[in-house]
Amino acid sequence: MHDSIDPTARPDVDDVRGRSDRAGATDPFEGPPASPPVPGAATRLRDRRVTLCGGIYKRQRTAKPLKAIQKSFLAATGAVLALTLAACGGGGGSESSGGGAAKNGAKADTRDPYAVLKAAKAKVAKQNSYKTKRLAKDSEGHERVEYAFSREPDLTDKKSWDYPREPKKNGLDNYDQMVGTEDALFTRNAGLADGRWLRTDVKDKAAEKEATRKGEIQKRAEGELPNWLGVLGASKGVTKVGEEKVGGKPAAHFKGTVVLDELEKYKGDAMRDWLRESFVKERRKRGHDKVDVDVWIGRDDLPLKAQESGKDSKGPRDTTEEYTDYGVDPKIQVPALKDSITLDQFAQESYDKGPSSGGAKG
Repeated sequence: MHDSIDPTARPDVDDVRGRSDRAGATDPFEGPPASPPVPGAATRLRDRRVTLCGGIYKRQRTAKPLKAIQKSFLAATGAVLALTLAACGGGGGSESSGGGAAKNGAKADTRDPYAVLKAAKAKVAKQNSYKTKRLAKDSEGHERVEYAFSREPDLTDKKSWDYPREPKKNGLDNYDQMVGTEDALFTRNAGLADGRWLRTDVKDKAAEKEATRKGEIQKRAEGELPNWLGVLGASKGVTKVGEEKVGGKPAAHFKGTVVLDELEKYKGDAMRDWLRESFVKERRKRGHDKVDVDVWIGRDDLPLKAQESGKDSKGPRDTTEEYTDYGVDPKIQVPALKDSITLDQFAQESYDKGPSSGGAKG
């Protein structure tokens, strides 16, 4: 499915987490299934450039090799920790949109679409927190994800429900959870490690902070929003569809077609080069030559909803996100260290039990 991106920018969901062996879809954005399984998370490391350090995307950062015992374990289970999480922030201001007066007394926004997109991108980057509900659908099934984060303190939470059309028999539950701090990444799945939290400690916090300062990190719990605002700002022909309501709030609907050949050649400040290059690479890997992107932006320049649609050789592929609670404390609960085991410990346990166990049920 679609949750994650190439570790250098935006990998597909299968690059970040193992698929569930349980199907049973619910309607999008309606919350957990009627009888939710114990929260957890199982992921696999498909690109050695992924770094397990609080759930972030990085450019040119390399994961340290796992020990031989871990490699044996990972080969047997196909499941391991990976990135997901965290976000941008600083608390948004109250800038007003430009324009004259509307009939209802509100200020009519007469800015062109690119000015609105630029203002929205800047304001999103100032937010200390927001929440994202994400629904990704393709020919293989669908996945629903809920992200929350805060910059200060540096905390992230990801909950995901996976509903493949053809369940995989890997013993993993369809619901998993990841929690990230500046010190560690915790992940849990009811079908892995007896449902315990698996922990990966951050080895070099100073390096992480420096990479953030240089703009070499994009945190995952921001969702696709910063990327979609960026690619629209870098694409030709973006138009305003009209005024609509999202969740009862008025919003301006903007739409554009992102042509990958054109985006690849783009030179400008709408999007960082490494993210732009990774966006193009990942969509081409899926079989796209272009994608449609829609975004609904509120009167305060904060987006309320966004969507990406495309078609590959297997059929349509759509991802929709809704955004709420800008600047609100997400109240993320961090697992206690005593309730977790490290990846090394889990690998050793699995090795001691034998290669057939892998630590997963089933």
